[in-house]
Amino acid sequence: MLAACADGNFVADNVQVNAADISDPGVNPLMIPELLEPALVDGVHRYELSIDESNHDFGSGTAVETISYNRQSILGPTLKWTSNANVELHVTNNLDAGTTAHWHGADVPADDDGGPHSRIDPGQTWVADFKVIQPAATLWYHPHMMGTSAEQVFHGAAGMIIVEDDNPAAADLPNTYGVDDIPVILQDREFGADGQLSFEIDNDDDGDLNPDLTVNGTFDPYTTVPAGPVRLRLLNGSQARVYELSVDNGSMVKIASDGGYLPSPAPMDTLVLGPGDRAEIVVDTTNGPAVLIDAAFGRVLELRPDSTLPAAQFPPAQLAEIDRITVDEIDADRSFSMNEVGDGWGINGKQMDMMRVDESVRFGDTERWTITVEDGIHTFHVHQTQFQILSINGEPPPAEDAGWEDTVLVTEDREVVIAARFDSYANPDVPYMYHCHILDHEDLGMMGQFNVVVG
Repeated sequence: MLAACADGNFVADNVQVNAADISDPGVNPLMIPELLEPALVDGVHRYELSIDESNHDFGSGTAVETISYNRQSILGPTLKWTSNANVELHVTNNLDAGTTAHWHGADVPADDDGGPHSRIDPGQTWVADFKVIQPAATLWYHPHMMGTSAEQVFHGAAGMIIVEDDNPAAADLPNTYGVDDIPVILQDREFGADGQLSFEIDNDDDGDLNPDLTVNGTFDPYTTVPAGPVRLRLLNGSQARVYELSVDNGSMVKIASDGGYLPSPAPMDTLVLGPGDRAEIVVDTTNGPAVLIDAAFGRVLELRPDSTLPAAQFPPAQLAEIDRITVDEIDADRSFSMNEVGDGWGINGKQMDMMRVDESVRFGDTERWTITVEDGIHTFHVHQTQFQILSINGEPPPAEDAGWEDTVLVTEDREVVIAARFDSYANPDVPYMYHCHILDHEDLGMMGQFNVVVG
């Protein structure tokens, strides 16, 4: 199982993985998902996405059956949104099963959120349209079908979203996509004797932990980068695994969390990344190849510097101003207990029921939520809003956790209190979700629904 250390980190206990020796060089060039350029139609940025059955060679020469977007072999193209732009996303389902398209971390109207109520049947196209109202951040998209989210994501249905804004700090950061600004999508997988993906849901405390690590669908990757600061946009797109990341032969500073930039760069030795989490880090490759390492898997990604490539500047001392939520703002308190329920998982003693709305939030209110766990390890994710962590076990969060978040790790030894403002959208008929982002637990019932209502 996964255990919380005294310092708050998480380590794998008796989980067998195929680990790579950090002293060896990476083997395969890192696949970089393509950037999907939108069409500009009457001032609206229009994106066309399809979700398809596909095939991907993980390096064994076997055509492995996967699920992808826009007929890539695995995953989906990276979308770039600009703050204050109007976007329109057309998503066509070419699978033989239903799906949805959820914009994880995006502050959007409930009927555009892509949760389980926005089902796309085979052959149908669903359209989401909204204005991008949040600052620069790394988000992602993935299916959110009731009962099959884990299976579809495990087979490759996931993609990154990069939101850009006019923050002047961006000019002083690595920002050339695929060169010094690298998407890093972490997913552990398991393969059967036939070389095909072997999916299962695990009902235990940790969910299904798989033995093989892929990065952007690549085994044991390396990528060539400038000699200097390199930005890694980390996304834990795994079914259940928590990663404990560090850097060998290079420094690491965290510059952004789920919802955008931190106030200033936070130097780190170890970064814990739970399922659904994102983090942006800057790694220094001035002193030669740097290696991103996981406590369980060993080498994750080798960064090979090339001094002929132009290098960016190191992060500025100030990145963003965070409008801190104060105790005086709190209008309501709620508590959420994440526990086993029946033969699955639930929140506050209840398993997910699409016909039941569990909580009603008043539009314009600021709420404080206390999240606890009796057993297991969980990541609590809230749709629509970005929240701030007020405390972890009664103490203020460290600097690296003092920004905007939409997903947070919670265990029986780690009580978390968060606060969020619900002042963007209201809809009495279509709910948002809150749930565990260990996808096994989500599919086995650990999810609830809330409406944002006026009055």
